[in-house]
Amino acid sequence: MSLLVLILVALFVVIAIAKLKRDKVEALQRPLRFFGKVPLTRTEQLLFHRLAQALPDCVVLAQVQISQLVGIEKGPHWQGWFNKISRKSADFVVCLKDFTVVCVIELDDRSHERDDRKRSDDDKDTALTGAGIKLLRWKAVDMPDVDTIRKTFLE
Repeated sequence: MSLLVLILVALFVVIAIAKLKRDKVEALQRPLRFFGKVPLTRTEQLLFHRLAQALPDCVVLAQVQISQLVGIEKGPHWQGWFNKISRKSADFVVCLKDFTVVCVIELDDRSHERDDRKRSDDDKDTALTGAGIKLLRWKAVDMPDVDTIRKTFLE
C-alpha cells in the first residue's frame, strides 16, 4: 500500500513539474505587452513647471541619467562606481542655453527616508559633488514656489 502511495506522490510531482515547465515556456513565447507611461509624477510635473517659469533663460531637463552628467576616470573602482550610477537619474537638471549644467535638483518624498534610498542618494550625491555639480535637495512636502526658486538661483 505504501509503495502505491509513494508512486502516486512521485507521479503527481512529475506532472506538477511538467506543468510548471510548460507554463513557463508558454509565458516566454507570449509577446510582451508594452504600455505608455507618463515620465513625471504629478508632484514632479508641478516642480517642472515652476522651474520653467522661474528660470526662463535656462533649459530644464527631467529624469536625466547620472551617467550623462558624470564621467568616471578609469581606475581600480571605476566599474563599481559606474554600476552604482548607471541606473540612477537626476530628477531635474538646470542648464544654461548651451547645456552647461548649473545644478541638479532632487525632489525627495517620504521614500527617501528608507535606508536603501538613503544609500542610493548618498551614491548619487558623491558622484555629482565629485564632478563639481551643484546639488539641491528639496522635500516634496516643502516644494518651493516660483519666487523662492528664482531667489535661490539668483544667489
